[in-house]
Amino acid sequence: MTDFERYVAEYSRELTRFCIKLCGDVHDAEDLFQDTWARALDKFDQYDQSSSFKSWLFTICANLFRNSKKLKYNSSKAVFSSKEEKEKFLNSIPDQETDVDAYLDLHAAILSLPKKHRLVLVLYYFREFSQSEIARMLDIPEGTVKSRLNTAKKLLKRRLYDEETQ
Repeated sequence: MTDFERYVAEYSRELTRFCIKLCGDVHDAEDLFQDTWARALDKFDQYDQSSSFKSWLFTICANLFRNSKKLKYNSSKAVFSSKEEKEKFLNSIPDQETDVDAYLDLHAAILSLPKKHRLVLVLYYFREFSQSEIARMLDIPEGTVKSRLNTAKKLLKRRLYDEETQ
């Protein structure tokens, strides 16, 4: 097994979840997932093995997401083409005791965020990268990451609270 094959085996599940969180659409998430691995394979000779592969991979994914014109990442709802696809998505959620309706409300609220806010929120809270790692990954100042996180949290709170009062 080559190093690259080992990385694919180790990070595919986590990358899948990241792509689903960013895109909200299973088909777009699959496209982003495949594009990320294709780019990683193409640029693997440029990977500095003294740094984190996960960070390098997620940087590729984040940049592809940020620059993609074909993904429907600005949609405000998760789109499923069938009941089976919805079940597949729900089964991809980590095995924790969670209220599925609350999760879907949160997911929809996250998807309604502008992509620059959604990206830092997902990287920080769902992928557990530090603010400084996110700043390096996205090539933005750390203060911008903090600001976007703060704005994302305010927008989420407003959207979730507004939904509860309706």
